[in-house]
Amino acid sequence: MARPTPAPLPRGLGIEIDRSVRFTDEGHVLVGGTPPRALRLPATGVGSVIRGISGARPTDLDERILARTLVEAGLAHPRPAPAALDERTRIVLIGRGGAIDPAALITTLDLIAEHHPGARPLVVGATGIAARTARARGARTVDGPTGGPGALAAALAVCDGEFLALLEAGAEPSPGWLENALGHFVDPDVAAVIPRTLAVRRPLGPSGMTVAALHALRADRGADPAPVLPWGHGHRGRGRPSPPEEHGAADPLEPVRVLVARRAAVRVSHDAGELAGTDLVWRAAEEGWSVRYEPRSRVRLPMPDGIGTYLRSRFVHAAEGGATARRYGRWATGPEMSPHGLVALLSVLGGRPVSGLVIGAAGAALTARGLTGEAGAPTLEAVRPAVVDLTSAGRAGARTARTTWWPVLAGMVVAGAAAGAGGRRRGLVRGAFLAGAVLTVPHLASWRRRRGTATVGPLGWTALAVAGDAACALGTWWGVARSGSLAPLIPRVRSPLFSTSLESPQVGAGSEGSRTKSSWGSHVSES
Repeated sequence: MARPTPAPLPRGLGIEIDRSVRFTDEGHVLVGGTPPRALRLPATGVGSVIRGISGARPTDLDERILARTLVEAGLAHPRPAPAALDERTRIVLIGRGGAIDPAALITTLDLIAEHHPGARPLVVGATGIAARTARARGARTVDGPTGGPGALAAALAVCDGEFLALLEAGAEPSPGWLENALGHFVDPDVAAVIPRTLAVRRPLGPSGMTVAALHALRADRGADPAPVLPWGHGHRGRGRPSPPEEHGAADPLEPVRVLVARRAAVRVSHDAGELAGTDLVWRAAEEGWSVRYEPRSRVRLPMPDGIGTYLRSRFVHAAEGGATARRYGRWATGPEMSPHGLVALLSVLGGRPVSGLVIGAAGAALTARGLTGEAGAPTLEAVRPAVVDLTSAGRAGARTARTTWWPVLAGMVVAGAAAGAGGRRRGLVRGAFLAGAVLTVPHLASWRRRRGTATVGPLGWTALAVAGDAACALGTWWGVARSGSLAPLIPRVRSPLFSTSLESPQVGAGSEGSRTKSSWGSHVSES
C-alpha cells in the first residue's frame, strides 16, 4: 500500500540516526527503531544519510523529504542548531508543593542571569520575602497559585511571547539548556520540547539520597532524543521512542516539571492537578502537534527526599490515570505490546515459562520475517531488532504488572510460599517464584548498576522500590474506582505484522512547487 508523501523537514533541521538503527546491505537498508522497521534507501538516499550523520543539514527538497521519512519511521530524530534567546521567549518560574522558597528562587534566578543576562523572568505566586527577592534580581512577579494549572493560567494571562520556558523555583539550568530546546521550534509542527531532568547535587542522609535517587530514575528520560507520545499517540507518522531505561519515565503519568512550549499550542486543563504539564503535552498531541524530548537541554531539579513524600507521589500520580483516560476518551492506556508479546508474558506470569518463551520466539521470527519484506533486510540483521522488541515488550509488561497488578503478584508469592511449606502444588510454587522475580529482580539490577553511588544495600533499595510499586498499584486501582474507567488496566495491542512501501517524490528542475513521482522508491517494512 503506497503511503502519502510526507512534508519535507524544515530548513535548518538536521537529523540524528536512532541509536538502535543498523545499516545493512552496504548502507542501503536501515533496520531498527521501536517497534522495529526496515527502510531501503536509493543510491542518492544513502549519500544523504551519510551527510546527515556527518552533521550536514539537508537542503534540497529530496533530502528534506527523506529526512522527514526517517523521523516519522522512528529511525532518526531531528537535531536542530541551537537558537538564541530573544524577545519572543519568556521564562516563567513556578513553585511545587507550597510556597516558593526564597533560597531556591535565588539559585534559579542567579543561574538564569548568568546564562541569559538580558532575560527578565516572571515568577508566579511569590509572596513576602520570595517576592521581594525576585524583584530585587530584576524579575517580574504575578499573583496566583504557586503551581498546577492555576500557575500556568496566570503566566499565560500576562506573557505575550511566542514561546514559554517553564521552570520550577530551585531548578539549576545548565548552559545551553534553552538554546537547544528553542532550536526545535524552527519546525512549525512542534508544540513543546521537554528537556532532560537530572537531580540537583546536595548533601542528604542515606535514606534521603536513596529516595531522591529513585525519584530521579523516574524523572530522567535518558540520553537519547525521542518523540514524546502519550499512550502511543503519534503525529503524522508512526514513530515511537526507543526503549526507555528500566526505571526511566516510560510512565506517561510522570509529571513534566520543565517545559519549553509554543504559546499558541498551550491549553490549560484546570482539573489536571499536579499533572498540569503532562496534560498540556497530551492535549497538544491530541490536537496534532509534535512534542520532542531533547537530552542536550539539561536542567537539574531538587528531588523529594522523604519516604512519605515518595510513596504519596507514586500513589497520587497513578490515581490520575483513570480520570485522564476518561477526559481523553481512551479505553486502553496500558503498555503497547504486540499480540505475541502479550500472550507470552501472560504465559510466563501464569507459571508456564517454557510456553511463553516458545510463543515469544515464534512472534519474534514473524517480526524478523516482516522486516525482510519489501525493504529486503538481511535475515540475520532482522533477527536482532525483533529480539530487542520482544525483550522491550517483556520489560514494559513486567513493569506494568508490578506497578498495576502488584496485589495479584504479591498474593501469588504468599500462596506459593504457603504451598511450598506444605509440600504440595509445585505449580503454585513455580508461579510464586516468577511473581517474586518480577517484583524484585529489576530493582536489584537497578541497584547493581548504581552500586558505586548507592548509599544503601540491595535489600534496602529493593524494599523501598517495591513499596513504591505497591503505592503506584494502589493509586491506579483507586483512580479506576473513582473515575469508573478501566483504561489503566487494559494493555494496548499493537497491530499484527504487516509491510508497506513508501514512494518518495523527486523534485524536477529544483523547484519545490513542481513535485513529480520519482523513479526510485524508499520501501518501509514495519512490525
